[in-house]
Formats: sequence, C-alpha cells, structure tokens
Amino acid sequence: MPHNEPFTSAATIVTTTLPRPVLFHPLKHHLGFIRAFIQEQAMLATANPGPALQRIGTSQLDFYTGPLTPLEIAQAVILQLEQQDLLHPEAYRQFLAAHRSHYRTITLPDGTDWILRWGTQEGRYVHLHPARYAAQTIRVKAASLKTAIAATIAARQQHTTIDLPLVNKVRAEQLHLPPLTVLQQTEGAGKLLALLQR
Repeated sequence: MPHNEPFTSAATIVTTTLPRPVLFHPLKHHLGFIRAFIQEQAMLATANPGPALQRIGTSQLDFYTGPLTPLEIAQAVILQLEQQDLLHPEAYRQFLAAHRSHYRTITLPDGTDWILRWGTQEGRYVHLHPARYAAQTIRVKAASLKTAIAATIAARQQHTTIDLPLVNKVRAEQLHLPPLTVLQQTEGAGKLLALLQR
C-alpha cells in the first residue's frame, strides 16, 4: 500500500490530499467536493475562488454525483490496482500501453466507470477521472461549472439570490468570461446552479 498523506475531515475537504499514487482533481470531477468548496469559500470574508476555478480548464468535462468521497474513490482504485499487481509505476505504464488509446476503464463498487491514464505529476502517476456519460456523472462545459460555483459562493457571502447581474459580475471579475445574455434553469450554468443548491 502506498504512503497515505493526511486526509482531513469532511468539514475541511478542500485542503485534503489524496493517497499516492492517485492524481484526481475533485474540483473538476466531484459534486460533493464542489459543494464543500462552496461552503468553505462562502464562510471567508474576502473569498476569491477565481484562481482555484481556473484549474477547471476550458473544455467539457464529466463530474461524479454519486455517494463515494474522493478518498473512497482513490482507495477503491488503489485496491483494484494492488489486486492486479499494477500499482508499481512500470507495471501500471505497461498496463496502459497495452491498450492503443493509452487509457483503461475500471468500475468502482458503486457501479460507476472511471478512466485511468498516466499522471504527469511527481509521484502521482494514476490519473483518474469519471468516464464520459457514465452512471452517476454529468457532462458539463467548464465555463458553466466555474460560473455556477463562483455565483453560488458570491450569493452566499452577500446573502442574496442568484440572478443574471450577479452571475455576470462574477464572470467578469473572477473568471474573465464574457457576460451571459440569459440564465436558463434547464441548461448551462442555470442547470448547474440548481444542482449545487440541492
């Protein structure tokens, strides 16, 4: 079993480090983590989540909406790799290389599918993210997700409702994105705003 770095309580999930060798970006790919991030940021007097949200990127992505925590996901992946003698870097690299696309799909105990790739971060070579259109995942545009997170934080800090002016203010000031002309509850940022409120 690889060395586990400290994992904090759910209340401070944002500062968590997952066990090596897993590389997983929960702010991009985990609804529970995103909700915890919003809660923590909203409690800060002068929160500016913009820099953290820029790491979400600019393309489409999939994020997990199921019950497993980031730690449980990482542990389940490590266990599967251990059981197949694939946890050593070279064995894992060969496992990926044996597939023409250089990625593999695994299924976790909750029935969700996850993609394994080679991670480029030091000591974190098991790069993990939800499979596209898998069970308990949602495919979204990065800009919509960043907008929904930033607007939710701002609304909670200011004790106000989320409307188009607030959304466009955070898009301009924190995310450097152009304004929206409409905010629809059934798609884009509007749909994600509703999901984050649950």
